[in-house]
Amino acid sequence: MGAEHPKKARATMKKLKDLIHSPPIWVNPQHPVKVAVALMQSLHVDVLPVRDGDQVVGMVTARQLLAVAEEVPVSQVMTADALLLDAEMPVREAAAKMAEKGADVAFVINDTLAGMVRATDLILEVSRSYDPLTRLPWQDALREWSIEKLRTGHEISILFFDIDRFGQFNKQYDHVTGDRVLELVARTIERELDPDLTILCRYGGDEFAVATVYMSGEAQQLAARIARRVEEIQVPKVREVISVSYGVFGGRRTREREMVHYAATVDDLIVRASRMCLQMKQRKGTLAMLQLPLPGVEPEERVEPRVQVTGISFITQGKEAEASVELAISGLRVLKQVRGDVKQPPEELMVQAARDALTALVPGIGTVQVHHVSKVTVDLHEKNEKMDGVMVVVELLTASGNQLLSGFAPVRENVQRAAVNALLHALNRPLAKWLSQSQLSSSR
Repeated sequence: MGAEHPKKARATMKKLKDLIHSPPIWVNPQHPVKVAVALMQSLHVDVLPVRDGDQVVGMVTARQLLAVAEEVPVSQVMTADALLLDAEMPVREAAAKMAEKGADVAFVINDTLAGMVRATDLILEVSRSYDPLTRLPWQDALREWSIEKLRTGHEISILFFDIDRFGQFNKQYDHVTGDRVLELVARTIERELDPDLTILCRYGGDEFAVATVYMSGEAQQLAARIARRVEEIQVPKVREVISVSYGVFGGRRTREREMVHYAATVDDLIVRASRMCLQMKQRKGTLAMLQLPLPGVEPEERVEPRVQVTGISFITQGKEAEASVELAISGLRVLKQVRGDVKQPPEELMVQAARDALTALVPGIGTVQVHHVSKVTVDLHEKNEKMDGVMVVVELLTASGNQLLSGFAPVRENVQRAAVNALLHALNRPLAKWLSQSQLSSSR
């Protein structure tokens, strides 16, 4: 798999074997204490592993040897509880293990005893990439984790999050409030993650990133769920809803990569996910600037939707909810239902049902992926009013390329109908264009 630059990879992938400074010198249980003392004095160490054959069975410290007769065997004073760690273990994982066990020293194993590391050896490396405010690692930890997963044949996805209007919290309230928002968002994201399958980092400023071995569909669902959880955060004295924009990329490859530069691959996934996040953030900003349709305001050159909503329903029963949407065009009708957990926001289920109905009614439009659904409140600065609505961000995948589209609809009757209208608004122009081309083709 030969195109990666090994020196560069090692520079960002520190493992225990890179920190070993003590030679693999040991005593065995039958050695007299005077042998252990002589070795400690010559090596200038205060602890030695105790090895019986090929197995490390414990350790002995200088403190344990104080006031002990020289001929006493090491087995009578040694500690059997020695922490053994694999030489290939990443430094941060090793630090977590040592902290969990309360160990000041660990012995590094690479088939056989390779040497020793101390907690003090790990402190500098770990603290170099750790954010004390959010208690998360910085981005280099995510890169190391991702490179290692790619090396071992896993496919990865990157989820990139950016807190919306974060500067507002610092300006309108204070930096203490801003810091509190960062902490709460970090903990909220962390709670949704499986530590065995993901890694979370503070990417910089008000940005967070997650790497995961989930494929694209699962990663999209995870990002959407995190966005919902963030909107549930409550901060004293803060009236605004805290929210995040996000982008997801990766997790689509089904065969092993060949001739890969792993670090460059990770960088590319991060860049693409961050771009998708920026696009979502820009579309949310468009809402705030009132560039989306508002009640009683008809934008110029508006393309009237040709798909009609002929029926919607939202029913809950026990722990299950069902959203139904019927759409019609030129006498054709399609009804689709989507079931989900009753705790899932109704607007999300309604958008999924509307998406399914639309793509069944107009199959030639392409594939529609739902990236974001949320209830939003828009400030109508000119009228000094606020308006509740639903915003939808979707990606339209066609043979000619992909488009990230957003739609907004005010809540007039109920949030369910607003959700369906928001999806149609997002797809209004490409849908009208496709329909006009279809009519032109049929007339010929």
